[in-house]
Amino acid sequence: MTLSARVMLASFVLASVGLSGASAHAQTSIATAEPQAHRTVEGYYSHYRFDVPGDRLSMNGLGARLMWRPVAGDESAPSFASRFAVGVFGEYVPDQDKGFAAGHVGVQGDLNISSTPLFGRLSPVVSLGAGGFWTDRVGPAIDAHEFSLANRSIKSFALTPALGARVGLWRQLGLRADVRDLVTFEERTLHHAQVSAGLSFPF
Repeated sequence: MTLSARVMLASFVLASVGLSGASAHAQTSIATAEPQAHRTVEGYYSHYRFDVPGDRLSMNGLGARLMWRPVAGDESAPSFASRFAVGVFGEYVPDQDKGFAAGHVGVQGDLNISSTPLFGRLSPVVSLGAGGFWTDRVGPAIDAHEFSLANRSIKSFALTPALGARVGLWRQLGLRADVRDLVTFEERTLHHAQVSAGLSFPF
C-alpha cells in the first residue's frame, strides 16, 4: 500500500471513530465540532495531481494552517459572521524524483455550510485561498514547446477553491479533510487536484 493510500485510510478510520459516539454525546459533540475558540491551528498531509502535458503528476507534501474566527462566542453577532474564519497557510512539496520541488503560501477564508454540526460532529466547510505558488527546478531548465511545471522554476499567483469537512474526535481535537482545485496562471491556466487530511486543534 502506498504512503498516500495509508494516510487516507487512517483518516477515514479516524473519522469513523469520531462519528460513532455522536448520538450518545450530543452536547459534548457539538462543542467538539464547533469549538468557540478564536484560533485554530491545523497540520495536514496533501496529495497532489499536478497538471502536466498529457498526464497528471502525483506528488506528496505537508502543510500547516492558522485560522482566526473574529466573532467566535459573540452571541450578538449575525449567524453568518459566526460561521466565518480567515487565516494563513503554507505548504511544501519536496522533490520526489520528479525534477522539482514546490511551495505554496497564502491567505484563506472558510465558511461553515451549516450553523450547527451534522450528527453532532460533522461540519462541512467551503473555502477559498489566494496566494503564491512556486516550483524549484532541480538541474537546468528544459526548453520545451509546451509549458510544464517540471521544466523550469516558476512563480505564479494561485487560487484554491475547496470543499472540506471537520470531524470532532476528542475534546477540542478534530480531523479536517479537504478537496482543492489549485489553479495557477503561469503562461496558461492550469488546474491541479489536491486532497489533504490532518489534525485540527482550536485554542
